[in-house]
Amino acid sequence: MSTATIAIDTTQPAADLKPKEHGAYAIIGIPIVTALIIAGPTVVGLGVAIASFAGFFAHEPLLVSIGRRGKRAQRTTPAATRRLWTLVALMAVGGLLALFLGDSTVRISLAICGLLASVSFAIALAGKHKTLGGQLFGVVGLSVPCVPILLAGNLSVSVTAEAWATWLIGFASTTMSVRGVIATQKRKPRLLHWSALAALSLSVAVLTAGGYRIPIITLPMIAMSWYLMISPPPAKELKRVGWTLVVGTVASAVWMTLQF
Repeated sequence: MSTATIAIDTTQPAADLKPKEHGAYAIIGIPIVTALIIAGPTVVGLGVAIASFAGFFAHEPLLVSIGRRGKRAQRTTPAATRRLWTLVALMAVGGLLALFLGDSTVRISLAICGLLASVSFAIALAGKHKTLGGQLFGVVGLSVPCVPILLAGNLSVSVTAEAWATWLIGFASTTMSVRGVIATQKRKPRLLHWSALAALSLSVAVLTAGGYRIPIITLPMIAMSWYLMISPPPAKELKRVGWTLVVGTVASAVWMTLQF
């Protein structure tokens, strides 16, 4: 009987090594894929994409390995460290490839990417990644890899900055709408969410009127955000929030590719 008891206690499910923040997949993936389509599959761009995705997927194994997901997760997932080092190797190969083959502008942008990624991880270690500030900074850190990819495709710094700023506006809108939906379910005030979404919508109108041609592509993302704020789904339909925003983000991505 004691042997059977030991077997039950030590046979535990392995910890999930995939990133837990599902919205982050769209924030990192869609701008990278869009940038690769616009700039073309350059060696530097592909290196940045490999390094970015490897770093993204290394996040959870690292947290498990250092015990930030609990001792049980660390004990029951011996593969976490092996996966971590594999992803770190991929990140190093992709990053060094982009660093050595890219020009000075690309290298500067890569340094900025590294800095933002480090700060994002520090925020996660501090347990602040689910705060409003942490999530908004996460948008910055996750979307920035599109910058060196676009620069590697010979786009100007000004156009690249405009494209990235456009993604920041779009993802800030979706972030505020998701937090607004959650606030509704918890019966908390939503004045901040309404105000932020209105300000972001106004910024798109002002930028477009000022002659900037890329920010207008955020309209699908902003429209979906307004829809969720006006008609927030009940708790049992939370998946609808994610898929609604994915549809809007993909539509914006397609629109952006058509701008070039």
